[in-house]
Amino acid sequence: MSTLKPVSPVVAYEASLGRNARVGTWEELAQGTFRTAVDRFRRGLCDDAAALVEVTVLEAEELREIYEQWPDRAIEWMTTHGASADGVDAAVRRLTDLIGETAMAGIEAEWGQFVQAVDVASEQCRRNDPAAPESIENARLVWLGIHDRAVDRISGMIDIAVRLIGESSLGDLWNFLMGDWYDIHARRYSLTNQSWNESAHQLMVAIVDGFHAHLTGVSRQGDIELIDEPDRIGFRFAPCGSGGRSLDPDITADQPRADAPFGFAVTTEPHDWAWNKRGICSYCVHCCLLNEVIPIDRLGYPTRVIDPPTWPESRADATCTWWVYKHPSLVPDAVYRRVGRNPELRPKDHNHV
Repeated sequence: MSTLKPVSPVVAYEASLGRNARVGTWEELAQGTFRTAVDRFRRGLCDDAAALVEVTVLEAEELREIYEQWPDRAIEWMTTHGASADGVDAAVRRLTDLIGETAMAGIEAEWGQFVQAVDVASEQCRRNDPAAPESIENARLVWLGIHDRAVDRISGMIDIAVRLIGESSLGDLWNFLMGDWYDIHARRYSLTNQSWNESAHQLMVAIVDGFHAHLTGVSRQGDIELIDEPDRIGFRFAPCGSGGRSLDPDITADQPRADAPFGFAVTTEPHDWAWNKRGICSYCVHCCLLNEVIPIDRLGYPTRVIDPPTWPESRADATCTWWVYKHPSLVPDAVYRRVGRNPELRPKDHNHV
């Protein structure tokens, strides 16, 4: 249950998330949660380790929700946009053959296994059981499998939509799936609602919290590289654990999902909603819309700026970097133009211009 009082020195209530989350320096938060839990346990901080293991469930909750909902909603969108029931059924059977029945059963069917693994690990931490590090690692591996199967399912469904409806409709599909998110972001991050300093902090918290759950990095620990520049803060994923599955051979046993036998769609033409780049993973399109296109249209500025990997160049480097600018007035013209928007929309700030 969420509480306004710190649960431990490493976990406390985060109002912008509406729940408990990790606390600490940005350098500490850039380290994956499972890794940090093992480190705390080995330093004799058993209660901290237990709290960290338990917060991994909260970090994963949003993914549990959207990865359960989005595949069915994608089918709903396809059927209302001209896809035949037989065509969808045939494509879903093909996807099932590719990624397996366990993945197609959905994240909810496996969720209890993760919670149980976390309960075992946290109990052992509190008992100072020498087996705790092994149980923490087991919980990470259980979540890794569940997460990656869920990513394959939603990425595969998005691929089906591209195949049946067409690449040009991909932006509309993501708008359908994320309409509620757009509304929440527009209200929260408006300069008329709160200061940019507060918004930037919340955006950064959401990045580290969310990408811990995506288990970023080749080691799949959820580690993030921080980059501090005069006008912006960067969060680099090498690679991201979700869209990266379509693009990176190192986290897919040399089978990036954009390649055979999967062939999950990447953009073949430039589109405003995909940074006007070819080779953007169809799953990654939602990051462009949520963070750049829709915020510019509604607020006049992007909330986060993303430098995405492209296929097939990602075979050698699938790094993705998210930037939070220290004020919207500092966002360069090129960021607007690459998504077909006018830099004149950008707000002015006398302290930054």
